[in-house]
Amino acid sequence: MRRIPLLLAVACLAACGDDAPAAAPYPPGASSFSASSFSASSFSASSFSASSFSASSFSASSFSAAAGDCGSFDLHQGEEVPGDAVTCLLDAFTAKRVATLKVTSPTTEGDPIPVTYATRADGRIDVTTDSRQDNFGTQIIERVTCSAAVYSEAEGVAVSECGEPLRVEE
Repeated sequence: MRRIPLLLAVACLAACGDDAPAAAPYPPGASSFSASSFSASSFSASSFSASSFSASSFSASSFSAAAGDCGSFDLHQGEEVPGDAVTCLLDAFTAKRVATLKVTSPTTEGDPIPVTYATRADGRIDVTTDSRQDNFGTQIIERVTCSAAVYSEAEGVAVSECGEPLRVEE
């Protein structure tokens, strides 16, 4: 039971970031972070509450950049991917480290569309979109590999310089 408060405290710190201005390509107000920037003495279990987290948009594994996991988020209409998760992915992309960010967003009609961003050690990023639950879409899984990724206020992660989309078979 002692591990749960520690995990929540680390997750809280990772999600909060600091107020230092960020340089492009990161979201405004976000900064890069690493597991080494945290210490057990810099927080206490009483300094946060579990009620401040939204179960719909936060997973316990979020922001573990050292492990290559930038989080998994189930967003509702109008919600955005947290800036620190985008920063985690873009940090890994820039450093040519392997990392993953999973985001499920609803279509206009409310159909869930899972998208997985996976950075690669060769400096590229794979974006896999599963539109099988989109009642008005192509209902396929496809992956595109891109050479550029930046923060986009509208999209969170915007990719460019991409190859042709490839259909992924299960």
